[in-house]
Amino acid sequence: MSRTKKTRRITDIMPARKADKKPEQPKLSGGKNRKSTRYELDAKAREEKKKRKHKGLPTGSRNVDPAEQKKAAVKEVKDPRIGSRKKIPLMVEFVNKPEKGQIIKPVAMEEYKPHLSPELELEQLENNEILNQLLDEIEAGKTLSAKDQKFVDECLDRIDELMTELGIQDEDEDNGDALLRQFETMDINQFR
Repeated sequence: MSRTKKTRRITDIMPARKADKKPEQPKLSGGKNRKSTRYELDAKAREEKKKRKHKGLPTGSRNVDPAEQKKAAVKEVKDPRIGSRKKIPLMVEFVNKPEKGQIIKPVAMEEYKPHLSPELELEQLENNEILNQLLDEIEAGKTLSAKDQKFVDECLDRIDELMTELGIQDEDEDNGDALLRQFETMDINQFR
């Protein structure tokens, strides 16, 4: 004997439930102003819900007509811009290795120089500890390596450019020239 799933079916043997009964139309003898009962309202609402629930087409792709399916396939035109013929390496190891005679040129990295205002750049150069230390060594009479001397020259040239750009004159030169002129024009006999 094979097993069958038991389902509850309304048959002649089983009594009908209230929910399974169709709502009966109210009799006209009640009059115009007769209010429908709660049971009648519920039954009417259930029927309307069933009607609303079963609107629309059946689901799934099996139910599509073959004629409509062909139309959809004809409309699709591949865009030549989509996709790429260039090989993309999936492993990091192979990114910088050339493929069979091809040479990959290294990309030159440009130095990023932040664009500062001349005042800020001048202040940074004047407060540069390395530059100040190298200038102290020069004043002490030590000889610098070519690399250090080049760095000092570049920094001093840049300071001169920034000072002329900002209109700042070197105080040492002005004071020296003014003192020299004052000394030359001064009468020494006044101090005897």
